[in-house]
Amino acid sequence: MKKSLLETNSYLKDPEQRKRLLRRSLVSSFAIEGIDLKEEGAGSVKETAPDFTGGKRSTFSR
Repeated sequence: MKKSLLETNSYLKDPEQRKRLLRRSLVSSFAIEGIDLKEEGAGSVKETAPDFTGGKRSTFSR
């Protein structure tokens, strides 16, 4: 099995640096989209993804 990016990328191995880089990436992406964030603490970055359940999908018909 292939190693994950987290296992191979030296920048992501350190948890504190990973959070800083993730935060910078999010803020940059939001700025490009025109979204202005209020000042938030570094603890607001969540590394775990929410569990999604299979709900109803809406279908569009033309």
